[in-house]
Amino acid sequence: MPRRDNPLYRDTSDQKIAGVCSGLARYFDLDTTLVRVVFVALLVFGGWSLVAYLLLWWLIDPAPAGTWAAPAADDVIAADAADSTESEPPAA
Repeated sequence: MPRRDNPLYRDTSDQKIAGVCSGLARYFDLDTTLVRVVFVALLVFGGWSLVAYLLLWWLIDPAPAGTWAAPAADDVIAADAADSTESEPPAA
């Protein structure tokens, strides 16, 4: 299994209960909704996901402030402008 450079944290900026599912989704590079659906399905069909969720809530540290900071609005606008100028053919 390849080594992951990103640490496992609970994502408190995208949380529904404690951020466990969103933290796992970020760590494994999955869609957060998919991880949440799997936890709910396992809860309905077996009940062990509740124990796992509570255990992970207790074991995984919350993400420090600024860990997954969104890019500044100026950077996003500049990136969008650069993308649009690169894809347009020269005017004749």
